[in-house]
Order: sequence, then structure tokens, then C-alpha cells
Amino acid sequence: MIKTLAAIEVDLASSFAIRYACQLSHHIKMEIHPVYVKFPSPEVPMTGVGWVRHTWEREIVEMGKAEIQVVLASETEPCPMLQEPRVIYGDREHELLKIMQQETFDLYVEGAPYPFTPATIYKRLHAKFYQRLDCPLIWLRGVRKIQQVLALCLEPDGTRALVKTLKNLWPGCAIPLHLSHPSAQGTGRVIDMRAPVANAREELEAQGAKVVLEEPFLPVSGGPPLELVKDYGLVAVALEKGVKKDSPELQWLAQVKAPLMLVLV
Repeated sequence: MIKTLAAIEVDLASSFAIRYACQLSHHIKMEIHPVYVKFPSPEVPMTGVGWVRHTWEREIVEMGKAEIQVVLASETEPCPMLQEPRVIYGDREHELLKIMQQETFDLYVEGAPYPFTPATIYKRLHAKFYQRLDCPLIWLRGVRKIQQVLALCLEPDGTRALVKTLKNLWPGCAIPLHLSHPSAQGTGRVIDMRAPVANAREELEAQGAKVVLEEPFLPVSGGPPLELVKDYGLVAVALEKGVKKDSPELQWLAQVKAPLMLVLV
């Protein structure tokens, strides 16, 4: 059973995240654990000790429970794998990190950072929580039907990390995994990915995955042509945790509108 943590807010992106996770749970065996970290707005007084402070902390949590039920209401009936949401008072990053340290999750899902630009992607990925995240994450800018998944095999180390993740998440799933890699005829520094991709296909098929090997693509800066990814319900790619602010990879990611699965290495 895949254990998934879904961090939600009271916003449209979080509604996308829950809806998408529920859709995914119809295809792979997974439990979805929603968590909403509620921090008071600036006008709420932060002073006080003892029972006074505990009282308004409890009130904030109760407010959060009411707010988050609005987000979850439309998803609860068709999604039996959606667990009771946790509403926690505190700092979002700190509380999410604490949950991840105390429990084991196989997948993390949330709405994509807004605006979805190289700068905001860089800032999010370099926050402490994401630097310590040891499971793949899915970012949602919208919801798509998951009829086929694209796994981008851009270089050997990232491909191995990607395969390890998909072997855990995808065994026996009927949704086809399309493996795509750059052509060895591309310009600049060229890596021949034919052997690593052939190995990836063999490993995934051994786990019961349905694998489709795509024709090699001529890469553009940071990844494949955007036309290649537009028809997929999920695009999976490995990304270095120490990715640079001005890297072509971030420039490319910011243009992808499909749901993204990032395997941070």
C-alpha cells in the first residue's frame, strides 16, 4: 500500500492536488493522508501563555477543520482511500518536516508553487523541508486524466533513481509508462542513453508495469520539446536537490503544464 501525504491549503491548487491523488488511488493501491497546517493571520494576537494561548490555538485548529472540509467535501464520496484530515497549528514547513520524520511516506502531493516560475520553483525546492524530502513529490497546476505517464530518462543516475521510484509506485498498474530519452545525435554534451533505458524497461516490466519505449527526441534547453509532454497525465523526471537558480532545467520545468512528479536526488 502506497502511503501518500497530501499537504493542502484553502486554495484551488490544493483542490487539484486532492482530486488528482484520489484519481491516482483508483489505479494504484494507496492511502491518502491530507494535512492542513494552520497558522494564524497577522491580525490574530500572538501573545498570551497558559490556557489563554491554548484556547485560541484550539480555536484556530477548529477554524481550520471547517475550512478544509470545504476543500475535501467534493472528493470524499468517490475517494474511499482518503483518510481523516489532520489539522495542525504551527509553521507549515516545520510541521510537515516533523510528520515526515515521524512517519514513513512513499509519495508527497501538493499544489504547485504560484507563480510557477524558475524563481519560485528554486525557492520552494531549496527550503529545508524539500531538501530533506526522501520520497517523490507531485506538483499540480491542474488536473488531467491519468491515461499515460511519461518518464524522462535524461541521464544515467537520474534514470536509476526514477526507475527505483516507479518500481515502488507502479507495479502491476495498467496505466502505461512511456520511457523517453534524448537522441545521441543531439548537439553539445551527448550521453548515449540507449543501454540505461533498455535496462529501465527490463526492470519495470519485471515488476509488472506496462512499458512503452518512445523514439529518442532532440533535446531543447533543459529537457525535451514541450510538444512531447503535453498529452501526458503525469510527467516524471529526476532533479538534483542542489539545482542552480539559473539552470536550464528550472527554465524548462516552469513551462510544463502537465502534473509533475519530481524525484529529488
